[in-house]
Amino acid sequence: MEDLDSLQPDGEKAQQPDGDSPQPESPEPESPEPEKRPRAAKPWQYALITVLLIVLAGFVSFNIILFTNYNNLGQLLRVVMVIQDQYLEEVPVSKLVDGAISGMVETLDPYSSYQNESENRVFMQELSGRIGGIGVLISSADPSRLLVVKVFADSPAGRSEIQPGDVIIGVDGRDVTATDQDTAIALIRGEPGTDVSLEVLREEEDKIFTVTIRRDYVVVPTVEGRELPGHPEIAVIAISNFSEQTGNEFAQVLQEMDIDSKAGLILDLRYNPGGEVHAALKTAGYLVPGQEIFYIVDRNGEESPEVSDSPYLDKPLVVLVNENSASAAEIVAGAVKDYQSGTLVGVTTYGKGVMQTVFPVEAGSLKLTTNKYLTPGRNDIHGKGIEPDVAVELAAGEDVTVLPEQEPLDSQMREAARVLLEKIQGLEIRD
Repeated sequence: MEDLDSLQPDGEKAQQPDGDSPQPESPEPESPEPEKRPRAAKPWQYALITVLLIVLAGFVSFNIILFTNYNNLGQLLRVVMVIQDQYLEEVPVSKLVDGAISGMVETLDPYSSYQNESENRVFMQELSGRIGGIGVLISSADPSRLLVVKVFADSPAGRSEIQPGDVIIGVDGRDVTATDQDTAIALIRGEPGTDVSLEVLREEEDKIFTVTIRRDYVVVPTVEGRELPGHPEIAVIAISNFSEQTGNEFAQVLQEMDIDSKAGLILDLRYNPGGEVHAALKTAGYLVPGQEIFYIVDRNGEESPEVSDSPYLDKPLVVLVNENSASAAEIVAGAVKDYQSGTLVGVTTYGKGVMQTVFPVEAGSLKLTTNKYLTPGRNDIHGKGIEPDVAVELAAGEDVTVLPEQEPLDSQMREAARVLLEKIQGLEIRD
């Protein structure tokens, strides 16, 4: 199990079955059709009936709302039988089972989902940091759409016209605006060397365009660092999302940048949709003086602290956040704010304070919301977000300078630099 923060065409009128009421007489047709016979029951149908009866018997033995469960399971069985007997084409049982499970899980909340075997394989690749696809990061903060929050350099998408802020609305001619996010992402992924056609909405320009991209394996670094332009004494580190490797990557970047020689650090968590909470736990440990990073609250209201053994850097710190900083990113930002070990600059974060756990089921997996979390000060940020200490909005149409190589800086990065330079030696950023 893995804890995560963390995706109808018109048809013909349906034919109505004959009822018991008498029908008006009509002339006998010249060539009457033979009487339609129901399809013979198949062995799997008998097996399904047996399984459902066993389940019902179990409900009886445990005295669980017998009548209601009997009706519900009976309804499920009737639907399956009607589909198998009347649907135009043969339908694999596995497809019906996957659909039933997906529909059931999707009624819980926006973040719970079921992955079949192929979708689960993609999901686990994403957590491991090695992705077969096009090289974009999709925001999990809003699972109702495919919002591109990062396009990775030297990737198939990086060589296309897709850019952060675009919304993918179609994949290979299929409308994915009403498709759950995990399923839609699985459609984008595929074998290296194959093409995928994406319909993309660029909201700021009210523009829809289509782009074809050839898939490839993409090894995604989640942590990158660079010196602030004009101020080599300041390290700027951006974390795009939290995978299983992010904690180790963060430690490696700190070492590569010789963080001990730096006067201060700007951590950019803008557009970070979250991900693996243990990676956030390790990362946050470098940024706060206490070991308790957040509290997990289970379904019974029991709290348990999550602690980090990462060594505290104890340096002037500014953390950049925006409305797309979510979940695991909010764990880090919330710890910094509550310990007052740094200053948050930007706009209020997304507000995803619930966590998912992945449970393996046969060849697939269930991702279920199992816990919520509280910041070290026991603040519940779900649906509220974390307010920055210094509020700064980007101007309309202003380009975001993540890991800027040169000036000018965007408004939020510039304010982060100003705040940090005030913390160290009273310096001011130059124009």
